[in-house]
Amino acid sequence: MNTDITAAHKRMTLLWFMVLSSPMLIGIALVTMVIVGGYTAPAIFFPEDQLRMVALGAMALMLLFARPLRNWLLAPAAIAARPVQGLSANENDNAIGKVQASMFLLLGILDAVSMIVVALSLMQADMQLAVLNGVYTLVLAIIAKPDFAELIKAVRQQLSRSA
Repeated sequence: MNTDITAAHKRMTLLWFMVLSSPMLIGIALVTMVIVGGYTAPAIFFPEDQLRMVALGAMALMLLFARPLRNWLLAPAAIAARPVQGLSANENDNAIGKVQASMFLLLGILDAVSMIVVALSLMQADMQLAVLNGVYTLVLAIIAKPDFAELIKAVRQQLSRSA
């Protein structure tokens, strides 16, 4: 049982940081495209200063609400009650599957602001905002990362209580 939890913990931690490090890789790619490839903005939707201020505000709000959002979405009772397609009720790894599905739900919400900023950075060829967004997302990954091993154990206990 502990080896299952350890393997799942390592897998989920790897997935967590892979997903939330992608904006940094996109930012580095944009810097390379602009400097080496001469990439220019295909469209300017907002003035540069306005875009950066709105993006920084959205990033700050997401950093502020990341932990409360994590605590709400990844509460063991909420995870245990959440139905997950493809998992049977008597499956042994039900807790691991539910935690992983909930992790991806949280990742999608956390990554939404970052992906919007990535899209605007690409459209406006804003290298600085793209790299800043990458750094922000890595900080967000560290701030909002749950302890997957403890979460799996808590969900297993919650599922055994409700069964």
